[in-house]
Amino acid sequence: MKPWNRACCVGLFLTTLSLVCIVANAFLLVPDGKTWSSDQLSLHVLLMPGFIGGGLMVLCPGFRMVLAAVEHPNWIPCSCWCSVFGMLGAIYCLSVSGVGLRIGPKCSINGEWDYHFQETAGTYLKNDTSWNLCEEPLKVVPWNVTLFFLLVVASCLEIVLCGLHLVVEPIHAPGEIQKTEDILGNFQRRAQLTEPPSTDGQVIPACSRTPAWLAHSLPPWNKLLGVHPNPPCSEYALNSRSV
Repeated sequence: MKPWNRACCVGLFLTTLSLVCIVANAFLLVPDGKTWSSDQLSLHVLLMPGFIGGGLMVLCPGFRMVLAAVEHPNWIPCSCWCSVFGMLGAIYCLSVSGVGLRIGPKCSINGEWDYHFQETAGTYLKNDTSWNLCEEPLKVVPWNVTLFFLLVVASCLEIVLCGLHLVVEPIHAPGEIQKTEDILGNFQRRAQLTEPPSTDGQVIPACSRTPAWLAHSLPPWNKLLGVHPNPPCSEYALNSRSV
């Protein structure tokens, strides 16, 4: 896979994961499908790990990574900075979500709102019979456990994708780009050497010898090299016959 195609794929995966984090955080704000006041919600929900960390801090770099790989010739530095920024957001989401899982949700038992599972140090996750102790919201424990676990998994994937992209691209991409530029240069030199004879004193430009798969897969580098695609050979043949 070409390096700019890898960058596009990483950006699309990060965009998808960030949308998952945003949706999960939105559901965390309405435990049991009902709205509650801010003092009845867990602090780790109000810190917005899915909106801020795994969401916006990954969504914006994901979009920018795709656009940089498609449109900008010098896309590698921009793509690496996007990976760093996205990794920081994913680490924030993972940290807050992990602590939220360990402490447990804030709920009401016997009319007292508190973190009643905080002293269990996360062992309540294995004892699902204690999940029914909360009176309000009624199903807040499985609700929070499911969504926080989803945020943990999504943020871990975001960290892995950003980390791999940050390590692999600066090492392998320059060599592949140079190889691609050499291929393009060879095709352009061949095209210049195979110009057809003039007709009525005018030189008809040579038809393009660049393969279709290479021409369509390298739009940024055509702009970088100042390459303007010539008509395909079939079109040139038809034009030369009509003269």
